[in-house]
Parts: sequence; structure tokens; C-alpha cells
Amino acid sequence: MKERIDGFKRINDVLQADKSVMSDSCKALVLQDFAEKFNEYFDLIGLPRMELTCKNGTYSVTLSFEAERIRKFQVLK
Repeated sequence: MKERIDGFKRINDVLQADKSVMSDSCKALVLQDFAEKFNEYFDLIGLPRMELTCKNGTYSVTLSFEAERIRKFQVLK
């Protein structure tokens, strides 16, 4: 029985690892989209960076970027 449970755990681990893979072209597209949005508020230096991890079927996404300045904008009331 323990061998069967270990086998299922290995299969689950492989499936979870498979789901967490993001191609380089997909990642580049996502980062370009974020850069467009962030550029509304900041003057970016280069593209943002993204770290993507998957644990137990839940993704953790960390975005970081460098900016030369924060843009001034009006908040509508």
C-alpha cells in the first residue's frame, strides 16, 4: 500500500511541475503586458522581472522592476 501511495505522490509531483512550466515566449509576453501597465505610473528601466513558483497547485508570482521616477497623475473623485 505504501508503494502505491508513493507512486501517486510522484505522479502528482510530476503533474504539478508540468503545470508550473511557462515558456520563455509566454513569460516575455506577460512581462511586456505588465510593463505597459506599470509605465502608466512609473518610468521603467527595462522590463519587469517575474518569479513564478507552484506549490501544492497554488502559484506564487513575484514581480519586480526598477524605475527612474514615479509619474504624477490626477485621481478623479
